Amino acid sequence: MGNYYLLDRSSLPGRWIGTSRGTNEPKVDWYYWRKGALLPKAEVVPDPITFLLRPYSKWSSDDSPHMPAYLRASAPLFRDDFIQALSDAGVDNLITYNCAITDPDNGKVYTNYKAVNVLGLIAAADMDKSNAIVHPNGPPLIDVDFDGLVMDENKTYGALLFRLAESNNTILVHKSVKKYIESRGYEDIAFYETNDVAL
Repeated sequence: MGNYYLLDRSSLPGRWIGTSRGTNEPKVDWYYWRKGALLPKAEVVPDPITFLLRPYSKWSSDDSPHMPAYLRASAPLFRDDFIQALSDAGVDNLITYNCAITDPDNGKVYTNYKAVNVLGLIAAADMDKSNAIVHPNGPPLIDVDFDGLVMDENKTYGALLFRLAESNNTILVHKSVKKYIESRGYEDIAFYETNDVAL
């Protein structure tokens, strides 16, 4: 068992993001958010960035009224208390932007979430040992599919939270962060062993 885990939302039912921005907001170029770096100075980010929840369906086993600590969108949306918990665990490489998340069912607007730019893009996959599918026309980094990821932890230099360069939608956390977050009772956050999950 390694020292790093995939950070994800758990399978517990809750609310989900639908449309990623309001019709009156400038378009956000989400491409830059996956690079693990500061956004270009020319990139104008709306304040707040607007999102819509998917309408709630009482018939869906995935849905419940619960607003989870992590909402998946074009960028990760973390609830303010979860951001504080990550900070308390030593994570210091998150740049956050204000959000306004509207519930289309009742018009309620949630402002206690931030869109998160994760600084740090690390090529830490052991490609020889991993079960990796490299797309023939794709780049060798950024968009590799894994049916089992084996980490080369010598390349992480002890980073607590970062994007995996080989599959940059993947956010990995150190076991010390996992242990701290679990101690805070976040049942809607999941940590998966990298060799057991498809990325």
